[in-house]
Amino acid sequence: AGVPAVRTCPKLHLSLENGQVTPGAMERVPVEGSWAEFRCDPGFRLVGVARSNCTKS
Repeated sequence: AGVPAVRTCPKLHLSLENGQVTPGAMERVPVEGSWAEFRCDPGFRLVGVARSNCTKS
């Protein structure tokens, strides 16, 4: 029995047009258990939730 593989999440969710993404609990790649918070630039409004969690699907 070996070490279980760490599942990564798509980096697509780490960019936001007209805003910023602040990653949390991750190093170089988003993995299960990490999260990201989204914030818009002045003059823009966020549609959807401001935080996304990386979980098993």
